[in-house]
Amino acid sequence: MIRRRTFLKSIIAGAILIHYPALAQEKTRSFLIESFGILPAPQNIERILSAGPVSDILLLSLAPYKLLGLAALNLTPAQRAFFPKEIGNLPMTGRFAGRGTTASLEKIVALKPDLILDVGNITPTYLSTAERVYEQTQLPYLLANGSFADTAKQLRTLGEILGVTERGEALAQFAEKILKETQDLVPHHYSKPISIYSARSADGLETGLAGSIHTEVIDWLGAKNSAAPAGEKIMTRISMEQLLAWQPDLIITMDENFYHSLPNNRLWQRLNAIKEGRVYLAPKLPFGWLDQPPSINRLLGAIWLAHLLVPEVMPTTRYRDLIAEYYALFYQQSLSTDQLNQLLEQEPL
Repeated sequence: MIRRRTFLKSIIAGAILIHYPALAQEKTRSFLIESFGILPAPQNIERILSAGPVSDILLLSLAPYKLLGLAALNLTPAQRAFFPKEIGNLPMTGRFAGRGTTASLEKIVALKPDLILDVGNITPTYLSTAERVYEQTQLPYLLANGSFADTAKQLRTLGEILGVTERGEALAQFAEKILKETQDLVPHHYSKPISIYSARSADGLETGLAGSIHTEVIDWLGAKNSAAPAGEKIMTRISMEQLLAWQPDLIITMDENFYHSLPNNRLWQRLNAIKEGRVYLAPKLPFGWLDQPPSINRLLGAIWLAHLLVPEVMPTTRYRDLIAEYYALFYQQSLSTDQLNQLLEQEPL
């Protein structure tokens, strides 16, 4: 079998560029996409199969009415409330990339997608999965880089490829606005670096290391990831001794159980950030704002963290307006004042 793996930047004479001549001319987009197989023309893409949670979230906003179902997000009633009924009730189709594979090749073929999409770090593991699925099903498979810095380019490029150009452009313009307003805010408003520890899991000792896709929002705002000295790129578990040595200026989390356990946790009380009340619970409806999963939902995290760290630049009125705009645009949900208040209310320890 002839392998049809292609980097977008190297297929100027290939079939994809027959459909997307503009992509051949714009080098800034070339590194965003890798494909296996010949992609259908945009107007012929009506059935898209998501491969994992990051692409689930992106497609729920970018092309929800072409999405066959959710690969990994089993929506709760609280999450469904943020979407039109027909979107909130999408079935589970199963995940077939990364950890926790649940979809068989037979099921993938039976769904008859025009295209399979995955978004995230384009690692050898994901490339291998994409190639294997394509070779065994002959279904076009598209991988998109999930870097936070490239959120706007990602939305615009995929909008063109998937036949939702206007929708992609609208989302991309909002993303560009947020990226511009939040980039490197911290160094411009603090005289020294601000270190932030992103606490995950019930005990708070799981975190993302330097350059991890899970902590990119911290990096984007120009703050220091406390866990950066422990390594690069991955999620890992650390020890309490390491955290005590780092003494982060702030601690952020999306785990409610962990957050509410802190007042009675003697070990964590040894951290200055805990003793001085500099620990914050980030919102997570309908999905985590900072991560979990690390998709376009992180734009909300950038707005939230900017308001938390630099309120003179991201004042309350601007903060509330941007959050409401995101929900209206990305989730097609106009928030009432009460709904917005509930989302933004910081739970006390």
